[in-house]
Amino acid sequence: MNRFGLRPLLAALLFISAPARADDLADRIVERLASYPVVRADFVQERTVASLTKPVTSSGRMVLSREQGLLWNIEAPVKAALVYSVTGAADGGAVQAEMSRLIRAIIAADLSELRATFEVEPRGDLERWTLHLRPKAREAAQYLRGIELAGGKHLESIGIVEASGDRMTMRMKNFVVAAELDAAERRRFLAP
Repeated sequence: MNRFGLRPLLAALLFISAPARADDLADRIVERLASYPVVRADFVQERTVASLTKPVTSSGRMVLSREQGLLWNIEAPVKAALVYSVTGAADGGAVQAEMSRLIRAIIAADLSELRATFEVEPRGDLERWTLHLRPKAREAAQYLRGIELAGGKHLESIGIVEASGDRMTMRMKNFVVAAELDAAERRRFLAP
C-alpha cells in the first residue's frame, strides 16, 4: 500500500477509535443523572464569603426526585430545609433561582436548557467526569461566574463561584437509589 492509501486508512481508524465527542459526553452524563427515579445522599456544604475569615460549613441529607425536584435538608450547625420543585424554586435570591433552573434541567435531562443559559464544557469520561458551566447572558454573569459539576455514577460535587468572589462547594456521598419517594418526602413537596 502506498503512502497515499495509508493516510485515509489511518484517519478512518483514528476516527473509529476516537473517544466520544464532548457534546456526546455531556448528553450521556445528563441522561445518566436523570435516569434515577429517586436518589438520597448525605452532603457537606462549605461557603466561603469574602467578609468572613472562616468558611461556613453545614451538613445534612438531600433527596433528589426526577418527578418532584430536590429536598435539601440542612441538619448542622442549624436545621433548615430548602425545596426545589420541578416547577419552581424555594425562596431565595438570584443564585437560588439559577440553582433551581440547573437542578430542573438535570432532573429532566434537558441539556438544551443548560446550553441556553451556560456554555457547557464536559471533561473526562462517563465514569469520572466534570461539567464546567459558564453563564452566557450578562444578567447571569452579574451574579455568577461559573458552576462546576463533577461525579461518576452520581453527581458528587457542585462548585459555585459568584461574581462577588464568594464560593460554595457541595459534596455528596453515601448515595442510595430508590424507585419512589417515601410518604414524608412526598408531603414536603406538596407543602406550601
